[in-house]
Amino acid sequence: MSSPRLLLVGYYPLMPADRAPAIRIAAMAESLAGMTELTAVIGTRAERVLRYEAVASRLQDFDGVYVESATSMMTGSDWNFLRAVRRAGLPLGIYVRDYYQRFPDLYPPKGLKERLMAVGYRLTLREFRRLASVIFAQTEAFGAIIGPGPVTTLPPAGRVLTPPDGLVRVPHRVIYAGANGPQDGVDVAIEAMGEVVKAVGDAELILVLRPSEAPRAVPGYCQVVTASGPTLDPWLWSSSVSLVPRRHTRYFRLILPVKIFDYMAHGLPVVVTEESESASFVEDGGIGLAAPDTARGFSDAILRLFQDPVGREMMGERALSLVRAEHHWDARARKVLAALGLEGAAS
Repeated sequence: MSSPRLLLVGYYPLMPADRAPAIRIAAMAESLAGMTELTAVIGTRAERVLRYEAVASRLQDFDGVYVESATSMMTGSDWNFLRAVRRAGLPLGIYVRDYYQRFPDLYPPKGLKERLMAVGYRLTLREFRRLASVIFAQTEAFGAIIGPGPVTTLPPAGRVLTPPDGLVRVPHRVIYAGANGPQDGVDVAIEAMGEVVKAVGDAELILVLRPSEAPRAVPGYCQVVTASGPTLDPWLWSSSVSLVPRRHTRYFRLILPVKIFDYMAHGLPVVVTEESESASFVEDGGIGLAAPDTARGFSDAILRLFQDPVGREMMGERALSLVRAEHHWDARARKVLAALGLEGAAS
């Protein structure tokens, strides 16, 4: 049986590859390319306009379309293209990655432009619902907030990696990789490690941040680095505990960040904010601990892992095994193809 002919549309450029959207689109493109005859329209708004023009006249050459959307309103060219896909009768799957605009008290719009953009995004979601054959969302709980109608759950995934030869982890090294916004909890991580250091003198915290988001000053037990992709891997392999210290908000309760799966792919136990989809995933999988979103909560969890090196290692091994067994990018790609009815994907 011939491979299905798939068109992948990504609403973000692939570089820099230091944020979840670019990581996810690049990983899906790589996996789908191994299972389908893949054509990709990926890039900024301006770049997509030109690439749409190259494929719009030959939609009959495709068996389906999968879209990794943005957390902003569609452009006119996006809308026209999706309408053309619908008119062509192709199965269309759209992944809705975020919906910050649903929570203006947590993510208040700055000025009239952002308020108008929030209205535009709500209209975009309505159009996605109207045009798509399948709407994908990271969790069932998140899917429930993006409007009426069925949603197919499509969590993030991780790479299938082999630990480097002679891997030696720094026993008391903790890592956080991600953004440093008001809800991300970097300040909680720093304060928590201050408590940890009082009990474990050689404990250290690696903060992997964009240079523009780095704190002006950090304590001596913290090291701020800039890394992504291959340059991030050594920091993850050398650490012993990973953190997702997000604020406990109505929004965080619904989501499942990509960074959890990247930590898992490197065999790291995860400490994550409690009473959330992320906490349920981590606890159900036996790959880490859930904690209150306070310095005391996270410091207690980190110390528990430090004090139980055997249990910590077992959590890391389970995390690695879960990625290899079912939470890798190829599995995510196959789920997309199955939902679109494209059964010719390689198994």
